[in-house]
Amino acid sequence: MDYNHIFLENRQYTNKTMLVWLNVMAGIVVFLWAFSLLHIISLPTRSFLFTAPVCVILLLVPTFVYHIGHFNEVSKVGKKGVCFFTKFLISISIVAIFVFSVSVSYYAAVIWMFPMLIACQYYSKRITKYTFSLCICGFILSYFLSLYFGAWDNNFIYLEKSEGRRILSLQILGQACLYLLPRLICFCASFPLFYAITSRTELLLKKQNLSMMANEAKKTLTELQEFPDTFVTDCKIKMRYLSKNNIDIDTALQAIDGNVEKYNDLVLTFLGESHRKEDELFSLLEADTLLQYGAKVHALRVKANALGLKNLTDTAFFHEMEAYAGNLDIVQANWEKLSFEWDEACDLFTSYITSLGLKNHATDANGKQISFQEWGNQLNEAFQALEVYDTRRARNILNELLKYQIDSDITKNLELIVANIDELLKA
Repeated sequence: MDYNHIFLENRQYTNKTMLVWLNVMAGIVVFLWAFSLLHIISLPTRSFLFTAPVCVILLLVPTFVYHIGHFNEVSKVGKKGVCFFTKFLISISIVAIFVFSVSVSYYAAVIWMFPMLIACQYYSKRITKYTFSLCICGFILSYFLSLYFGAWDNNFIYLEKSEGRRILSLQILGQACLYLLPRLICFCASFPLFYAITSRTELLLKKQNLSMMANEAKKTLTELQEFPDTFVTDCKIKMRYLSKNNIDIDTALQAIDGNVEKYNDLVLTFLGESHRKEDELFSLLEADTLLQYGAKVHALRVKANALGLKNLTDTAFFHEMEAYAGNLDIVQANWEKLSFEWDEACDLFTSYITSLGLKNHATDANGKQISFQEWGNQLNEAFQALEVYDTRRARNILNELLKYQIDSDITKNLELIVANIDELLKA
C-alpha cells in the first residue's frame, strides 16, 4: 500500500462522513419547512417556503451522485474521482447554505459554520482556506439579498414603512452593515480554530503515512540482510573449491552456526582491508614498533582462524610469538612466507566471491564507491529520520543512496519512498 492509496482511503472516509452531515442538515431543513407550513413557527421571510425544498434537494444530491457514480469504489474512480467528489461536496454545501441563508437572513448566520466544519476535516489547509474565502463572500452576499427578500415579504420589522410597505434606503443599508459587522467579525475569528483543526488532522495523516514509509524502509533494510535458499546452496557448493585449497570451511561455518551470509561478509571484509593491513604490518617491522606488530598480527590470526585459513593462522601465530619475544630478525626473515600465504588467501577468496557475483561496494555514475555496510548505515539513518518526522533529511539521504545501483527491487522500493515523501510534503 503506497501513500496515494492511504491518501485516497482517508479522503474517501471523510467524504462518507460528510454525506451523513449533509443528510442530517437536509432533515433539519425539512423539519423547519414542515413546521412553517403548519404555522407552528414563523420565519423572517415567506420565500423560505420556496427555497427550503431547493436547499433540501441540493443537500441530498451528493448522496445520489455518490451511489450512481460509484464513488464508493476507490479503485474505480481513482484519485481524480475522489478529489472531484470532495470539491463537489464542499461546493454543494456552500450553495445550499447560501440558498438557505438568503431566505432566513441573519438568523442563519451561524449556519455558515457548516461548510467550514466539513472543509476542516479534509486534512488540507488549502481546502480550508478556499472554503473560508467562499463562505465569507457567500455570507455577505446572502445577507444583503435577504434584505431584499425581507422588504419584498414586508416582514423585516426594522425596515421603514412607506405606504404600508417596508422599503430599503441607504440609511437602512448602513444600519444593516453595522448589524452584520459583529457577526462577520465572529465568523472571521473562528477561522483560526478551523485552521487549527485542519492542521491537526493533516499532521495525523502525515504521521500515519510516515509510519508506513518507516515500515517500508525497515523492509528494504531487512532485504539487504537476507539471501534466498538457492543462493545459500550455491555458496555451499562453491565453498568446496575453498576446501580443496586447504581452507577449513566446515570448522569456520560451525563456529558461526552455519551462517553462510555471515561467512561471506567476513570474506568481503577480509578482502577489502587486506591490502591496507598488509602495508601497515610491514611498516611496523622495526625494533621500537615490534609490540605493535605483535598486536596487529594477532588480529590477523583471529580473522584467519575465523575464515578457516589454517596455514595463515599458524604462520600469524608464529609471528605473534616471535614479535612479543622481541626477535626482530626472525620476524623479518619469515615475512615473505606470511605475505605469500596472505596474498594466496586473498586470491582464493577473490575467485570464490567472483564466482558468486558478490561485491562489497556499490559505485555511482561518477565512479564514487560506498561500502554496503555504509550504505546500510545510511539507510538506517533515513529510517530513523522518518520516525522523528524529519522528512527532508530522510529524502536527502535516500536521494544520495539512489545514486548507487545495488539491486533493482531495492532501488524501486527506495524510489517509491522518495516519491511518497515528495507527495507528502505537497499535501
